[in-house]
Amino acid sequence: MTPTTYKKKVLFDKIYWLLILCFFFLLFAPNLLREGMFVDGIWYATISNNLANGFGSLWKPLFTNTIFPEFYEHPPLVFWIQSLFFKIFGSSFWTERICCISIFILTSSLITKIWKIINTDNPDYKQASYVPISLWMLNFQTFFSYPNNVLECTLTVFTLLAIYFLIKSLSYPKKQSYLFIFLSGIFVFLGAMCKGAVALFPFAFFPLHFLVYRNNFKDIILKTVLITASFSICFLIILQFGEAKAFFVKYIDNQIIKSILGFRVENMRESRFYILNALFKGIPVTLGICILILVAAFYTNKKRWILNRFHNKKSLFYFLLALSGSLPIMISLKQAGYYLVPSTPLFSIALALFISPSFLFLKEQLEKQEKNYKRFLWPVILLLIISIGLAFQNIGTIDKRDRDRINFVNNTKSLIPTNSTINIKSTKFQHSLHAFFKESNL
Repeated sequence: MTPTTYKKKVLFDKIYWLLILCFFFLLFAPNLLREGMFVDGIWYATISNNLANGFGSLWKPLFTNTIFPEFYEHPPLVFWIQSLFFKIFGSSFWTERICCISIFILTSSLITKIWKIINTDNPDYKQASYVPISLWMLNFQTFFSYPNNVLECTLTVFTLLAIYFLIKSLSYPKKQSYLFIFLSGIFVFLGAMCKGAVALFPFAFFPLHFLVYRNNFKDIILKTVLITASFSICFLIILQFGEAKAFFVKYIDNQIIKSILGFRVENMRESRFYILNALFKGIPVTLGICILILVAAFYTNKKRWILNRFHNKKSLFYFLLALSGSLPIMISLKQAGYYLVPSTPLFSIALALFISPSFLFLKEQLEKQEKNYKRFLWPVILLLIISIGLAFQNIGTIDKRDRDRINFVNNTKSLIPTNSTINIKSTKFQHSLHAFFKESNL
């Protein structure tokens, strides 16, 4: 590669990263900058805030003194992590936002690291980490979930860490390989401490790798046993503590068994195939961009498809791994679109691997003429300025979904002594209203 060619590639790469910033300010920042949050997220923030202020404990999280005085709906790791943010930054809705954006940045970084490690052998592919990041950010489940503080976002950090070390284990000698696999088991355990059994799908990594690449079967069994053993050791250590054991007995009965048997009422669906519908509803923009790139490359390349058999295999593997994080949700009728958040980065990586040959071909055609750089740069800068301006208009505003409730809380909280118990008469349980009152230390 000549210095001039390298310079062109660097210049064009900057445009793609500027586009990533545009996506962030258009899709994520508005919800981060205004007050109000999806009901699950505000409950989790409230429990975390309580923990930071000495109300409840790690194994007995508390929502209010009258509603879930002992919260056994989910494992407590996310609450503990978020409570650290409240201890550092204080009790404010901005603290929730700082936590959300921190998780978003961590997830983005891990997608980039995974992309680079699976494309170590090809510098051009390796540098194009903005492709999977873009596809991930444009998925509805991503830009809905990350500003709304759902547990799946923190869970995704741990499952991606587990997968990252599993990928690393493929390239190292046995001793180092086994160490990476053992570390992966610990991260799977930490994921389970965020949201339970949905974190276990990295266990499918080696069996799926065998299915696609047909490598040593005995080695696959050994490595799968090792990651499972690592997870099991961590879990058995935790169960030695009485409070932890009592927590998991109640959690398994209340959440897992009742969800599978259909005794839960929240997020219950008529069909087990709801999650597949949610998967397709979340990806129209992402899928549309992929089809557009493939078709554009096809016609630019004299009506010949640009595909790479080696990358197609990689793509298939990560697609199957993503499915292993999605399809088991069908076991229960308790389903929601944001349950797909942990598998969304893997779907994005799979799609990015599939379209990358076409994308890089089109990119190379654009880079042949340096004037194309300015043609694309100034519109993207203009879009970035507009998206920043639109995003910052949300500062000091309240999401219309929660406007009446938050205004009601703000207008009445000065009349109510701190740490009071309030009797609210309503024909319907006001989930978020209780959380907003509790968030105001009432």
